[in-house]
Order: sequence, then structure tokens, then C-alpha cells
Amino acid sequence: MNEIAENLLRFKEITTYLEKIKEKISPVTLLGLSGVSKACIINATYEKEKRPELIITYNELQAQNLVKNLKSMNNNITYIPKKDIITYDYDAQSRDILYSRIDGILKLFKGEAEIIVVSVETLMQKILSKKTMQDSILKIMVANEYNQEEIKAKLINLGYERCDIVEGKGTFSVRGDILDISISNKKGVRIEFFGDEVDQIKYFDISSQRSIESINQIKIYPLLEEIEKEPKSSIIEYLSKDAIIFFDEINKIILRSENIQKDNIFLIKDLIEKNKMVPYILENMYTMDEIISLSIEFQNIRLDSQDIISEKENVITLPYEITKEIDEEFLRLTKQEKEKKTYKPKTRFSKEFKDAEKITFSDLKPRRLCCS
Repeated sequence: MNEIAENLLRFKEITTYLEKIKEKISPVTLLGLSGVSKACIINATYEKEKRPELIITYNELQAQNLVKNLKSMNNNITYIPKKDIITYDYDAQSRDILYSRIDGILKLFKGEAEIIVVSVETLMQKILSKKTMQDSILKIMVANEYNQEEIKAKLINLGYERCDIVEGKGTFSVRGDILDISISNKKGVRIEFFGDEVDQIKYFDISSQRSIESINQIKIYPLLEEIEKEPKSSIIEYLSKDAIIFFDEINKIILRSENIQKDNIFLIKDLIEKNKMVPYILENMYTMDEIISLSIEFQNIRLDSQDIISEKENVITLPYEITKEIDEEFLRLTKQEKEKKTYKPKTRFSKEFKDAEKITFSDLKPRRLCCS
């Protein structure tokens, strides 16, 4: 457990809350929280339980704030942004957003995500199903035979673009019997064929184009969601059975979801009147009722800033003094951590001087001295 999480245990309200989590009570509500203390509670819950967590909040800005605070305590934070719904005749979406979405979905699919943060709009948008994800994986193994043309076609279908040389994410290149595929902005995989048989598979550094290590097989995953034209799944359906779902300000989430639905109705009507195509994702969003129905299978935690005193059994109110103390402790400890990372001890001598110190007389070439 990290220091911030450990410090929370001195408050009886927090220990009572964590006991309810351990007993799998659902839902549990925590009142009187600030933005910082919400992140501290989420992190402390993960540190104590080591179960995957999905945090649903009311807009993208709040989601990004939660991610920022959580990353101060945990390195494995996954943020899945909403997908911009394009209603024009051309696709103007940022590839960074599309890659962030698919990267987050892939981490969920692989079971690598610890804490996932999304806005309610992201959650309302349907994503490709787990079956589609599984069926789309391109698996290549050494000593197996493959039709190279089929592999190229599959890569294009998965969202990769062919180019002369791999220089960044989302590209592949073919040079004779060598197929290079980028798996990130810095790393690629090089597949060498002997006829139709895979002779070697190696990771390589994209900047230097040099091979790093040999491997026996590689799995190439989808790069974009468009491989399924009519997505029917939810992020919630990707969660493992022991996951915990946090609702950050449930009333704001419900209100925001209702406003999104109203906006969509007007937008769909406007598109129909202009004889324009209505995007599938716009007509087929999850409602809040459907989201809550899907979430019932999991343990639910509700976080709220209101500090009313409640006598309900599974509702815990944190007094203002405790919330303030949590905030101050968080700021103090995160400041200390930043100072540790940025501090660099001063060296007495420069690197050039140190290198010069290593030179011995035997390293020096004799010079001829001439006298006039």
C-alpha cells in the first residue's frame, strides 16, 4: 500500500467503508468528498482489494482531472475518451483519440487495466464486441506458412496503412520478403519470410530501424474500432466479474446522460431533414437505465461531494475536516514526490573532465618537437 492510501486508514469512516467493500456490500455511498479525496478513495480501494475498477464520471473534463490525480498514486491508469461523432462528409477525428480509445479497450480485453476512467458519454457509446476483438487478432508464428497478400489485406482491415518505411504507429511496410509492422510509436515487429514460411520474427526500434530481440510469435491487434460497423457491446461487458464500479456524482451523471439523449434527438432530426446519413453510433447509444442494469452485476460505489448526514446503513459521510486533511496530505506527498523526481545532484566535474581523467600517458601519441 502506498503512503497516501495508508494514511487514510487512520480515519474510522474510511476503515468502515473498506470493511463494507471487503464484505462485497453494494451499493455503498460516500458523501462529503472533494475531487482530490475521491481519487484518494479510489486508489486506496484498489490498494486494499487489488480488483479492477471502472470509474464513471459526468464529463470529459472531470474524467481528465481524476486521471491526473490518480496517476500521482498509481501508474496503471487507463483513460478511454469519448468518440467524436462525425456528421460531415469527411472524417476529421484526431487519430490520437482513436488510438487512445482502442488502446484502452485492448488493455481491458487483455486484463491489463487496473483503474479505468470514463465519462458517461464514453460509456453510452457502444464499442466492438469481445468476440469481434478475439476474431480479428492476427497471429503469426515462426515456421508456419502464410499467404503474404492475405496478411497485407488483414493489416489494412485492422486499420494499418502501408508506407515505404515504418516511421510511427499505424503503419506497415514491405521490402521483398521482410514485413515491418509498427506496434507503437517507438517499437515495431519485423517478420522475415522464406517463401511463404516465416523464418524469423524480431522486435525492432523504429527510430534506428535496428532489431532488438527475436521472438517465436506475435499477435497484431486492431488499431481502429471500425472493423465492426455496428458495435453492440459495452465497456462494462469487458470487465472481469470481481470488478468494482464507481459512480462519481450519480445525479450529475444521470442529468448529463439525459442531455446527451436530447441533443442526439435534435441532431438526428436535423440530419434527416438535410437528407444526410445518420451515424450508427448516434442512433444506438446506451441509456442510463441500461448502464445501471449492466452495472448491477458488479459491486457499486457512489462518490458524492454533498455532505448531508445520513442514517442509512451503507451511506458514510466524511466530515469537512477529514476531507480537508486528505487534500492537504495528498498535496504534500505529491509535492515531495515531484521534488524527488526533479532533483539532480550537482556534479563537481563535467562529463568531459571525467572522461579526460580516464586517459593515461600510454593513450597519448608522442609528438616530435622541432627546433629552428
